[in-house]
Amino acid sequence: MNIVRDVLDKKLIDCENREVGRVDGALLEFANGSQPKMVQLEIGGEILAARVGTWLVPLVRWLASAWGPRRERIVAISWSHVTRVEKDLHLDIRADDTQALAWEHWLSEKFVSRIPGGK
Repeated sequence: MNIVRDVLDKKLIDCENREVGRVDGALLEFANGSQPKMVQLEIGGEILAARVGTWLVPLVRWLASAWGPRRERIVAISWSHVTRVEKDLHLDIRADDTQALAWEHWLSEKFVSRIPGGK
């Protein structure tokens, strides 16, 4: 499997066919003398920022801590939850069972719900 081509930036689709987010990073495990093993997928602005340039990571950390929902900086989804690798990556868990949608829920609660007809 080509991780860059087949995994990074792909949509994650939960078991209810809802989009969880996009894969920003992947964690691999290297055991002595064996092939690398995919351990988890990572979602988060900090991971994406590191791919652009390490100079951007402190700014993203500061923005996340100063504004928005309080949650872990990186959402990790175990590779064992991936059921299919196609155009998108399909998961056997619900999006709401992760913290991946924390920003969406926060924006909906703080802003969208205040717009007439936004509920």
